Formats: sequence, structure tokens, C-alpha cells
Amino acid sequence: MAQAHGKIGKNEGFSLPELLTVVAILCVLMALLVPAVSGFTSAGGRKGAVTLVMNTLEQARVSAIETGREVIVVFWKKNGITNMPADEQDAMLVLRRNDLDTDWEPITRWISLPRGILFHGQDDKSKILKDSSGLQAVTDQTISSLPGNPAKNDLGAVHFSSSGAVQLPSTSDGLRIALTEGQRGPNGTLVVNKQKEGGHEVISIARYTGRVTLDVSML
Repeated sequence: MAQAHGKIGKNEGFSLPELLTVVAILCVLMALLVPAVSGFTSAGGRKGAVTLVMNTLEQARVSAIETGREVIVVFWKKNGITNMPADEQDAMLVLRRNDLDTDWEPITRWISLPRGILFHGQDDKSKILKDSSGLQAVTDQTISSLPGNPAKNDLGAVHFSSSGAVQLPSTSDGLRIALTEGQRGPNGTLVVNKQKEGGHEVISIARYTGRVTLDVSML
């Protein structure tokens, strides 16, 4: 009986030029992917900050109405003068009148914005961030005793009455908070503005209802 013999071929594989071609294609794809991922992260940071600020303001307004007590949302524009990354993040804190209506008590911790997102303190139309009139009813002693011992001139605030309306700042204009991407220097000014196309996120607060709305504006 004749025995069948099969041919044993050489092992097939990729040649060196083919491997180099695949590596080159992967490198190009990675180079295209990095800016896309960075842009997504940046936009997500700004959107997350908008949601955080709007939710905090709305919850403060509702708290004022439900408890019948005045509520203040404090905005801390950090200077970034320490070596701790958390200390460079702008933050919010909510104060409420105490039971005796004689002082203010924090009802939240400091709520930090996503890293690289700032309250746009150079927005001339923002009375909330440009001055501390919203803290008029709060004593310097109470402010200095807040966690982190903030300086009053680094703070902005909006003061809700027990009806949920904006009591301070006492203006119909300038009740807005703008957010930007960037970095603030030791003197408190914006030294690196990373905001690209698309303007700045601007949150407006209605004076008589205290309700917040989102706008997009070129500052």
C-alpha cells in the first residue's frame, strides 16, 4: 500500500516590513486619539463644574424656602499659593442661619470644582464674584472660622432670603457666575487662560425667584 506523503511548508508569519507598517499605523492612531481624549476631558470638567454649581445654588434656594431661614452660598477663589493640589481648586460652601437667628452655620463642606476649572473672577459683570456684598450679614469672625480660614477678599457670595429670592448682592444686574479653564496666580488674577473656542459657561440667577439658568457667553 502506498503511503501518502504531505508537503511540509515553511511557517508563515509577518515580515519585518509588515510589522513596521503596523507599528507606524498604531502610532498615527494614538497621535490622533490624544487630542480627542484631552478635549473630551476638558469639556467634561467644565460641564461637571456647571452641574455642580447649579445644583448647589438650587439646593441652597430650596433649603431657604423649606426651612424658612436665610442661606448663603460662598464662592472661594483660590490663589494657588501652596504645594497642595486641592488648595488650588476653587470651592463653594453653604451657610444657613442658626436656630437662634443670631449667627451662621456651615451646612456643607467646601465643595471643590474640578481641577483646572475656575470661577471667572475677572468677569466685570459678576457682582457675585467681584465683591463680597453677599457676605454683608456674616461677621468677619464667622468667616475666619470657616474651614481653611479664607480671607474675605477672596470670597464671593449670593444671599438667599427665606422666600428663595436673592437678597444680596442687591442688584438686578450682575447676578451671574462665569466659569473658565485656567490657572490663577498668587495675586488672585487669571494668569493662564486655557479657554478655547465656545466662550465661557455663565450661570445666571433670577433676582426675585432665585432660580438658575445656564447661558453661553463670550466674555
